[in-house]
Amino acid sequence: MSFDQLKREAVNLERQLEDKVSRYQQLAQKLNKAAVSNDLALSEQGAVPWGEEASLQQDIQRSLTHLQDLISSRLPSAASSPSHQAVIGRYREILLDLRSDFEKSRLAVRRATERKELLGSAPTANGSTDPAMDHLLRERNHINNSMNAASTVIGQADAIRSDLRFQGRSLRNAGSLLGQLTTNIPGLNHLVESIRRRRSRDDKVVAGVIASCILFTLWYVLS
Repeated sequence: MSFDQLKREAVNLERQLEDKVSRYQQLAQKLNKAAVSNDLALSEQGAVPWGEEASLQQDIQRSLTHLQDLISSRLPSAASSPSHQAVIGRYREILLDLRSDFEKSRLAVRRATERKELLGSAPTANGSTDPAMDHLLRERNHINNSMNAASTVIGQADAIRSDLRFQGRSLRNAGSLLGQLTTNIPGLNHLVESIRRRRSRDDKVVAGVIASCILFTLWYVLS
């Protein structure tokens, strides 16, 4: 496929992901509100869409993987100009933003799920929450925050690794192109060799002059 065709595919994926991530953010807010209010009756009746969250999460992850594949391999292999590289760079930033928004919402859903399970499994006699349970929930939230930060760093490192791989391929392609030019252009190889020999000869002359000056200086001083 040409670069323009792949770009159109990336544009469509970007729009779909923006819509899906926006829906997921709204869903995360709804689930978190239900978990905080501990509305277990609504959850059991299906009014709180916990099942919809899992389906939408998988759909977003598939779309993110597809866009990552476009940016990391398919678009770079079809790029042929600096403007193409600029487009790829812009889509890398878009992917990072979408992934960051999705991960934040997914963390919020995870917290809501844990809160629902904890508060629903062990209520106190008067219906209030157990302080020990709240403490456990806070500790889990701290752990989740740390895991989310680590995931963000890993994602950034993966993007940097992809950039380095692409730059390495670009350098190898440039070296191959230079080798082809040296081979295909008549006389270029001979010209490069002549310049190298002349430079070597000039270096020898300069070295000889310096050596002569040193010897003359030593002779003058010692005599």
